[in-house]
Amino acid sequence: MHGNIYMASIYRLTGVNFWQSAKHLNEKIEVDDRGIPTKLTALPFYFLVSHATELFLKSALLKRGFSEQELKEFGYRHNLDKLLTALMDKGVTVTPRTTSLVCQLSEQHQTHALRYSALVDDGKPTYMPPPGLLLEMLKELLLLTRISTQEV
Repeated sequence: MHGNIYMASIYRLTGVNFWQSAKHLNEKIEVDDRGIPTKLTALPFYFLVSHATELFLKSALLKRGFSEQELKEFGYRHNLDKLLTALMDKGVTVTPRTTSLVCQLSEQHQTHALRYSALVDDGKPTYMPPPGLLLEMLKELLLLTRISTQEV
């Protein structure tokens, strides 16, 4: 059995790998004058960002005393909004912009829409904000995963 700090490090490292892959894809995304992608080939970028978000939030929670078992509970599984709320309940400050972005990504991440049903017309638009906003969000979330013996 591994401790929380070890698992937090693994989640963080995996999240960084997804983030780096998203940055690579971002270089190829065609956007309009508002910064919004013009092609659905941008979907993998949003999936990578959403998954990195989940991993960073879980890493930050593990650092602050959540157990790996708690993170596997149904209510937290793939629920970015609930993970973020739990982190903020621990006294962690998150900017309003990041809070908004995470909450808006949450439903499509939780329902796996980016992996399976983004192209199905179910009346729910796919949330695809300007990629640069999401990369900044991940930078902020990464800082919340710092592993140390002191509180952030």
